[in-house]
Amino acid sequence: MKSYKLLLIAVLFLAMAVIPAGAQTIPAQDNTWVTGGAQIDFSNFGSVNIQTLLGAAATGPVTFNGVPLSSSLGSADTIVQSGSVDVTSGTNRANLTIEALSLASSPDMTLTDGRVYHVTASLAHSGTGYADFTRTAGTDGGTYNSSFTVVPILTFTNVSNPNDKKTVDCSQPGNTCSFSMTGSGGNWVLSSSTGFDPMSLGIPTVPSGVNVGGYTTVGRPRYGAIYPGVVHSGGSYSTSPNNEVESAGNSWHKPTPPTDCKSKTLSPTQSGAAAISQGPTGNFAIAICAVATQ
Repeated sequence: MKSYKLLLIAVLFLAMAVIPAGAQTIPAQDNTWVTGGAQIDFSNFGSVNIQTLLGAAATGPVTFNGVPLSSSLGSADTIVQSGSVDVTSGTNRANLTIEALSLASSPDMTLTDGRVYHVTASLAHSGTGYADFTRTAGTDGGTYNSSFTVVPILTFTNVSNPNDKKTVDCSQPGNTCSFSMTGSGGNWVLSSSTGFDPMSLGIPTVPSGVNVGGYTTVGRPRYGAIYPGVVHSGGSYSTSPNNEVESAGNSWHKPTPPTDCKSKTLSPTQSGAAAISQGPTGNFAIAICAVATQ
């Protein structure tokens, strides 16, 4: 019996050595965005040639705003799911998948011949990627780097003649209009009943079980979840603008509240705000201002 007890104690000590105390593995969760002021310059957007498609060029870049996906998700127009990840310590990777997207031109696109087209952007299919979460020692959060692919469907509808409609599916062979979104140095914190409460910043939870197209949300709870775009500094929590650079152009994604993409409460040139970074010269020109509100 004594030897059995010693063996049991040895096994327990071995288990303690292998499994870190207080391991924090966060299950898959949905991150939702509200997009405002996104711009696409169709004169330099992959294989999308407006002159060829519609018979005349656009007079300038087209501005897009988000269209709510579901009344159950508030104003959210984009869903990015992050997979399960252990954030106990060090750097660990989670899978990312953009599951839903709904944008519309506002104002609509005007062509050089005077015709006006309403333009919408949705997803051809889910786009995959990753997020590397780094836990800062002794804190309830840290930083992350991310990258995922967006494969859109663009629909152009003549405002004066709705039967005049053209669609570009970027998933089809020959349509080189998908693009990657990558970011580095974003902030995140873990929510808990004794630490960060997202409600203190007006950030609502994301409900599970909401059907959006062919996707059903896994949700994001109030506590025990990763909240990107939030930083813990000086004993308080605040939202933190994050720089995201597309491989094909410019973009600026920043969370809210209280900043706003249109009013530029935080300018990209201000200290502590994210600068709009230049991507390599390539096939695309796009600038996005999105808000991670949920």
